[in-house]
Amino acid sequence: MIKRSMAIGCLVFGSVTLYIGYGKTQSVAGGLRRAFGSGYSTETIVYLVGGAVLVVTGLVMLTGRKKR
Repeated sequence: MIKRSMAIGCLVFGSVTLYIGYGKTQSVAGGLRRAFGSGYSTETIVYLVGGAVLVVTGLVMLTGRKKR
């Protein structure tokens, strides 16, 4: 039961983190940064990668094999 709760927590927190990262990519500052060739900020990349890792971890925990 605890593993399932942790998996759902990872999915929720990862989804929120991805949403924040996506919002940062769509901001005016993000657009200007990309227009002048700098790419995304380090903070934005951390949000996107961290959120993706949490979502994948949550999915693996939910769909993984159960101990008997």
